[in-house]
Amino acid sequence: MINELFILGELMEEPQSGYELRNGLQIYLGRHRKISYGVLYPLLEKLENEGFLEITNVDSNGKSKKIAAITDKGKERFFELMKMPAPNGAHNADIYSIKLDVMQHLAFDEQIQLLEQFYQEQKDIIQDAQAALKKLAQKTSKDHWYASKKFELLLKQANVAIEWTEQFKQELQKA
Repeated sequence: MINELFILGELMEEPQSGYELRNGLQIYLGRHRKISYGVLYPLLEKLENEGFLEITNVDSNGKSKKIAAITDKGKERFFELMKMPAPNGAHNADIYSIKLDVMQHLAFDEQIQLLEQFYQEQKDIIQDAQAALKKLAQKTSKDHWYASKKFELLLKQANVAIEWTEQFKQELQKA
């Protein structure tokens, strides 16, 4: 879901080459998670076969370059993915990051709904971290102290995300 959402979201802006899409996704996911062309190009081919995008050859400075453009069916798929709740799991934060980046394509009420979902996700993180801290505090040990520090970081990050979300909603409502 994450790669498909990213690609369709980027193509909502403008047609792009596989190279541009890979670089954009690499920036999004960070330097520690490598995105190979062996993953990207089969996905682009799959999305083309499903009718979500069209790939055309374009000559650029004497070189042939494949450019992907989103189709109407691809736009429908993009909106479908945007409406799906972010699944629980390791890529949850990445999915929210992508959704928040491309949410300008949604109707205003859908943007607010997405922000509220993200807000609730942060509240859940806070609740889980607080419960973990409470459990860790029941027994004093070096391991628990280090684990507590990790959960304190999660709390701070979630609280910053909540403040950001509240400010974003206010700014969005003024715009």
